[in-house]
Amino acid sequence: MLRTSLIAAAIFAVGCTTTIAHANEVALPLRKAGKWEQKTVMDEGGKKHEQTLTICIDTEMERNTALASAAEHKTRCSKYDVKQDGENFVIEATCNMNHRDVESRTEMSGDFQKTFNVKITSTTSGVQDSQSIAIPRVIEQHGTYVSESCGDLKAGEAMGTDGTRVMVQ
Repeated sequence: MLRTSLIAAAIFAVGCTTTIAHANEVALPLRKAGKWEQKTVMDEGGKKHEQTLTICIDTEMERNTALASAAEHKTRCSKYDVKQDGENFVIEATCNMNHRDVESRTEMSGDFQKTFNVKITSTTSGVQDSQSIAIPRVIEQHGTYVSESCGDLKAGEAMGTDGTRVMVQ
């Protein structure tokens, strides 16, 4: 669960009504502060994993996550192109993560105030046990805004359907 929770947080540089961008860059939307339900389906080389989390998003946490994600992409990616097509966003990236090359395409849609959808299609390649490998991965997320109040969840905390809690920020 922790791995997917961290993936869920890392995928998203998105949260509230503001946007994060640097000069001449397309601004990615940020999720609205409050309680969100986020369903993630990950298909890694034919193995599917599904998880639903309830996450407490706070404006400052969301902004910090977006800034940290942008900084990481600037240092780890030789290509990181963000384009806006109407209200949809497409990110194409070529990065090196954990000594492996990752080619990815991320498609984002929704108003990020009530709902969002993210689809990441990627291939991770490298050498494992002296053999070249290529692992295809598709991650799909759907988020639905639940309420302004997070209840007993703290900002940056996520809870799985089994009640397990982890900090994602």
